[in-house]
Amino acid sequence: MNLDTLYQDIFLALPSDPIATKYTSADGQLSMDPNSLLFLNNRIYVPFAGSLCIHVLQYNHDHILARHFGQNKTLELVHHGYFWPSLHADV
Repeated sequence: MNLDTLYQDIFLALPSDPIATKYTSADGQLSMDPNSLLFLNNRIYVPFAGSLCIHVLQYNHDHILARHFGQNKTLELVHHGYFWPSLHADV
């Protein structure tokens, strides 16, 4: 999966995600970029839809530049650019 496809899948899943709808309509804890992705502290919010979280993990773990680092390095890579409530447990 390439990054553009991953971002498109995240965008399409946002309207049905209860966390995304709660925080975008409430106090604005999540911000929206021009591509309509949600961000929290400069990290992309990944909704719980299908296997999006798994795709993010696979992209960061299996990417040719990631070099199959261990759990801690994978967590660092994912945590740097993405956010979802169970990220640490999922890695």
